[in-house]
Amino acid sequence: HRLNASTSTSNSNSASRGNNITSDGGAVGGILFQRIMGGAAGAGYVIVLASTGGMHRHTRLHTFRSEPTSMPSSKSASASNNSNGGASPSSLSLRSAFSRPTGSSFFSSFVELPGSVEFPELRSCNDGFALRTETGIYYGTMERMASMAVSMGGSGGGSTVGLGGGGGIVDAGMLTYDSLLQGNPPNQQKGMMMIPASIGLTPHHFVTLSFNTNEVRFVNRVAKKVIQEERVDWMSVSQTSSTTDDLQQQHGGGSPSSSRGGAAAAELLTDIRRPDQIWLRKGRSLVHISSSCEDRDVWKFTLARCIETVVPPHHASFMSSQYGTAGAAEGVGNSANVPLTSEEKHIDSQFEHAKSLCSNSSQKAVVTAVRAEYHLSQGRAELAAKYMAQCPPAVMPFADTAIRLALPMLGGGGDEASSRNNNSRKANEALASSNMALITFLNDKMKGAKSKNDSSMVCTMLGTWLTELHLQERERDVGSGKRQQQRQNTSPVNHALLHQFLSSFVRDMDPNTIIHVLASHDISAGECAGYSAAAGDISAAINAALSGEDEKNGALDALRVLNDSPIEKAEPYYYKYALTLLSRAPMSAAKSFVARYTEGLSDTKLLPAFMHYEQRRKNNRATSAASHVDPGASMIAPSATFVDDVNASIRYMEGVIKLGSQSRAIYNYLTSLYASMEDEGPLFRFLSAHVPPATTAPTTSSPNMSTGGGGGGG
Repeated sequence: HRLNASTSTSNSNSASRGNNITSDGGAVGGILFQRIMGGAAGAGYVIVLASTGGMHRHTRLHTFRSEPTSMPSSKSASASNNSNGGASPSSLSLRSAFSRPTGSSFFSSFVELPGSVEFPELRSCNDGFALRTETGIYYGTMERMASMAVSMGGSGGGSTVGLGGGGGIVDAGMLTYDSLLQGNPPNQQKGMMMIPASIGLTPHHFVTLSFNTNEVRFVNRVAKKVIQEERVDWMSVSQTSSTTDDLQQQHGGGSPSSSRGGAAAAELLTDIRRPDQIWLRKGRSLVHISSSCEDRDVWKFTLARCIETVVPPHHASFMSSQYGTAGAAEGVGNSANVPLTSEEKHIDSQFEHAKSLCSNSSQKAVVTAVRAEYHLSQGRAELAAKYMAQCPPAVMPFADTAIRLALPMLGGGGDEASSRNNNSRKANEALASSNMALITFLNDKMKGAKSKNDSSMVCTMLGTWLTELHLQERERDVGSGKRQQQRQNTSPVNHALLHQFLSSFVRDMDPNTIIHVLASHDISAGECAGYSAAAGDISAAINAALSGEDEKNGALDALRVLNDSPIEKAEPYYYKYALTLLSRAPMSAAKSFVARYTEGLSDTKLLPAFMHYEQRRKNNRATSAASHVDPGASMIAPSATFVDDVNASIRYMEGVIKLGSQSRAIYNYLTSLYASMEDEGPLFRFLSAHVPPATTAPTTSSPNMSTGGGGGGG
């Protein structure tokens, strides 16, 4: 078979190498097909690769793309088949790859490779391919998924093989035979420089077969170097065959006819069902020559490739998503809130690929440690800390790692410290700008301790350290003279980080210890109260809320804690702090008491607090009136935080009576409150509703009621 490439001559950038090399078509050395899924409206298409060449002909790799097609429904597929003579959509899609408009470069392209070989072998394994050329092995990967926009590469020439938009050939390159000489003895270099007689492709190796030496070499696809050599002893193999050399030559006609010295040509064979296996055929002899361990040390070569990759300078940091907040999802950077670049994401994915190639936990630990060191050396401290936390203690001891992450922030990030803690300059700059790397490391370690059901002491120790670090992050850039402004304008991200941390480990730390740490910093009482309530320590939560400078908001926070707690736990604290709550937020306290009356909150136990509250209101009014009469008199001024609300007590008494209270003390005290008001309307309505009118004079006296009248002795 031959491909006529004369119509594509204008697309080639390669200059003619001489009069002996023509621009017409060459023999087809191999054809590969790949179905690309996805694209616009779910459309897919077929990619066809074909290699052409021959002696004194250009070696070319042609790429053809079919028209996009989508998977039709059963009815439309049946109608399409009938209209096209029974042809299936797949066959029509494949035909369209070759029946393209003349001169169109959108559906076809080719790349011209230097030199010429008699038979340009094209081999494939999974999504990868390899092409034998005169100067080296041309390799690449065919993508299976396409994006929404698809464009044909190679405009202005055939230098690019592939299709843009996510479908086509990617990671293409040339592995020259000369590059394989590095690191090999001089006596082996001559044989290695020759063009191999045949090539093969496995998931992790290129396999080459030399012409004269019968040597099979395994070249790692990642490291691009020879890692194993095997010599085939054809003499011992031929002893089992009774065929003559002439018969071997006859049966070997399908292989490349490059026999030297009358010997039959040999070639490498693969089976798509077993991509990691290689066989060597020569005449009627078949030898299995696969590597004893196909994936041996592949993880090492992949890891080394990751380390050697250089990315442009970029001050990015790990996007801390462990807290689930919007600010954390965007990332709290060491020097800027910048996400990882595409190059950095690609490198990190390659580390993950190297980890997937490991066969045991020790290898995975090495990959994780190197991954952490690499990111730290590039200044991505938070991302490095995440992987440091995943390393076992034997690889990265906790104490050494924590100190290493903490020292730069404490002022130990100079050149001398760098040599001592093995940190690069970029690493120390990143660590000295924020505590987030250490926070990330400790947070992940605490998650691990929690999952292993370690003692609460370990979690409390880590939690105490983390709480201090979060609080330092909030106060780091605030001077001593800006404390009040800092309390009001603290970054919402820092607030969210601390809140999410405390909420995540609320059951794993000692509440009293954490409350003590929180109280030692100038944070709002509401935050302390919220954590204490979540931890189940209602007493500590209420004390924290009521001890703040803003007494009214503190009382509201305390009421919120009580309202959110089960009544069996909150009831004693309602009675204990009732007067304080009434003095600071009387109406809110009254509403809260009424709301929990039906759950068992006693009205008679709260009555003394209301009586004391009304007495304080009365004393404050008397003191205020006396100060107006005699301004110079010495007296105790009313408390500035006391809130005088004439309706709070009445609101509570009316509320519990409507809910069914039968306490005579409640009725009597509400009556006295109505009687002290200047407006007699509320008292009249209350008495009319609850005291029945007398219709006849009683003939006998009730034990609880006295009657007026004449002489009765009794």
